[in-house]
Amino acid sequence: MDHFNSKPLTRRQAGHSHAKKVTRPAGLSPDASKLEGNISTVLIVDNDDSFRSVLRTLLEEDGGIGYCIPARSGTEAIDIARHLLPKMAILDFSLPDMDGLQLAQELRKMMPRLPIFMLTTDYSVDFEHTALSCGVSAVFSKLGDLGTLVANARAVCGLE
Repeated sequence: MDHFNSKPLTRRQAGHSHAKKVTRPAGLSPDASKLEGNISTVLIVDNDDSFRSVLRTLLEEDGGIGYCIPARSGTEAIDIARHLLPKMAILDFSLPDMDGLQLAQELRKMMPRLPIFMLTTDYSVDFEHTALSCGVSAVFSKLGDLGTLVANARAVCGLE
């Protein structure tokens, strides 16, 4: 018994286990919890280095996002997501190894509540409906004003 609270001790309190049990979706590394709770960690997946760099600058410097994790492909993004828990993901539709919708579905399996933004150069209402049905939270045109994307990312990360 704990003499201050008059409640029976749990196994952890009684000294049977010193480690707090952390539950996480299957396939995630034990290292994933290191960034958990970082409200401004964003995974950016785009094989265009210059666009990814511009978006990263907009999010980190202008948008106040704490840390952007870059990935060039779907496979790299999945590997990164297994080790880190981003607050959100921004995916290009056109990736070298899979399309952005496939990647969105894979990320959704690992992190069911992860907000996912999709970027495309061929925006249409039909594409947006398809993307939303695949678990994407919002669709943005790569050719449009990226300020709207940054504002939405700030809101998702709790910065607005």
